[in-house]
Amino acid sequence: MSRTPSRWARIWRGRRRRTPKRAVTPPNVKPWVRSDEVDRCPVPPKDREWVERWMTWCVKEFGPEAVKRETALPSSGLFPADFAGTPAQVEELVGRVCMVMGVDPGDVRVRYFDSADEAPHALRSGSRRHRTVGRYQKVDGHAVIELDLREAGQPAVLTAVIAHELGHVRLLGEGRVQGLDVDHERLTDLVTVFLGMGFFTANAAYTFTKSVQRFSVLPLGDLTERMLTGTALDPTHHLGYLTERQFGYALACYCLLRGETDPPWSRRLEPGARAALRQGLRYLHRRPPANHD
Repeated sequence: MSRTPSRWARIWRGRRRRTPKRAVTPPNVKPWVRSDEVDRCPVPPKDREWVERWMTWCVKEFGPEAVKRETALPSSGLFPADFAGTPAQVEELVGRVCMVMGVDPGDVRVRYFDSADEAPHALRSGSRRHRTVGRYQKVDGHAVIELDLREAGQPAVLTAVIAHELGHVRLLGEGRVQGLDVDHERLTDLVTVFLGMGFFTANAAYTFTKSVQRFSVLPLGDLTERMLTGTALDPTHHLGYLTERQFGYALACYCLLRGETDPPWSRRLEPGARAALRQGLRYLHRRPPANHD
């Protein structure tokens, strides 16, 4: 048998020699992060434009000084360590959140309901669940917020629910959104961020209902916290109308308005919102938000 390489073998080896070298990943970029992830906005262009437009609207509507108030945190004294969800404690909590968001506590009435009494069809089918945890209405000239008794034992979550309902007071109760072409519920979530309650509403945006892990991990690239902790099949319920990433980018715009580049409280955010906030701050440092008139 001849040892002379065939014509096709010579061509194949020639092609292999001409194969370009693979791109080398920069040493500061982790291999599990998408190559376009480092400097891009954490939300799609449509969401980015929406958040920026309505944060600009908030500045004009509530005034630039409103965003400079102290950010509400668990350490702010909103609720005591032994919070048990008694009516007196809940009403005191409502009063404190009112003060943060610029609402007169004397104009707010608190009522309660139990979502366990709601019909099963009130929940969306599948593992992604969304149930009513708060309601707002105006009765006899007073703002009435109704709170789900099932959340009374979770003060941080209850605080987020209260903030959302008081957001309705600032928007609907004060007649600020009449005639506006906007999703009122999403704007209400955004207002909680602008008025200093975003830490709580962002943390409550996504809640596992079965997970019992005692640790959390920071989402990277396309990997979410649920994937990395092995809880991707666990049922969840959602509080609020913005996603974790939308909340995170809204918080990044909030920090930009306040002149904050690395707020200490960001370390206490849930991983999904924290990752979006940090990515959003990097993005905004490179490209300030557009001016929406």
